Amino acid sequence: MKLVRRIFVISFIVGLLLCAGFTTASSQQVAKGDQETLWHLLNRIDSSIIALRRGDSAGAQSALGEAFALYKNMSENKFENDDLDNYIKQAFTSLQRSPREDNIRTLRADISLIAGKLDIVLPFIYERAIFFILLLAVIFSLVITLITKKVVNWAKVKQVKAEVDAWRKELMDAQRKKDMKRIYKLQQDQKRIYGLQGQMMMETFKPAIIYIVPYFIFWYWLSSLYKGWVVAWLPFSLPLPFYGLWASCGFLSWFLVSYFGFSSIWRKLFIGD
Repeated sequence: MKLVRRIFVISFIVGLLLCAGFTTASSQQVAKGDQETLWHLLNRIDSSIIALRRGDSAGAQSALGEAFALYKNMSENKFENDDLDNYIKQAFTSLQRSPREDNIRTLRADISLIAGKLDIVLPFIYERAIFFILLLAVIFSLVITLITKKVVNWAKVKQVKAEVDAWRKELMDAQRKKDMKRIYKLQQDQKRIYGLQGQMMMETFKPAIIYIVPYFIFWYWLSSLYKGWVVAWLPFSLPLPFYGLWASCGFLSWFLVSYFGFSSIWRKLFIGD
């Protein structure tokens, strides 16, 4: 059973590294000619939607203007009286005057369609970024959970946690009843309790020694790969302090949401905390 678990963990780690290698290779592919133009074109269109959601019509118009220039560069001398090409150009002209989110989304879909006519297709990791990053988050959270289950002495952690919780509960009860004698007695035990908490923290930190370096390498690759790319759209904008309106998820926010969501599931299944 132990051997099977080790093989399982190693297989997932290898798979994760292969995924990272694949993303690196794909990033090199997209930085070529028309693919690069299409990437920046779709990126500018997404930026116009974000600006529009934030109430910045001027910013949306500016982003659409940049996108139009990129589109003309991509499609120049490649179409002759093509209905879809003419429709896209008219849509750009109209939207630059009066941008609307639903119409911009339609324009984005039409651009992807006409790019297909030119055999210009972005790699899967961009076209289906929401699912690709979700898959990586699922794998990574599972691997870390299995490593944590294997490395941490959970019997000791649960025992210490129960003892600390019992001490804290008793102290709160004594303070509420103003039982000074019991408070004094419990405070005398405070140093030992803090020591137990430190031991518990060190025990739960042990798995990080194993995965921290691969984690940061993995994080660096994907952060550079998806820099500026919209991975997922929120159904509505959320006002956040200091940040402003949150309208979309890039790599960071989508990965964190996916990772912590599945991490809690794996921990309940494999660790039980």
